[in-house]
Amino acid sequence: MGQDSRTTVTEIEETRNDLAQKVDELMGRARIEATEAGKKLAVGAAAAAGLLLLGWFAKRRVGS
Repeated sequence: MGQDSRTTVTEIEETRNDLAQKVDELMGRARIEATEAGKKLAVGAAAAAGLLLLGWFAKRRVGS
């Protein structure tokens, strides 16, 4: 830290700005990763629903 209070305040403000920018970057990355995970989950759920539906049709056909 600096010798006088003005230098100290300036350094603290610069550090705060740097940390705020890093937090914004991390939040942006987290948002992107959450979107990608949501898409993968939706595809998996659709595939599972398709398999269940296919199994249900096959069971009805074999049962008849």
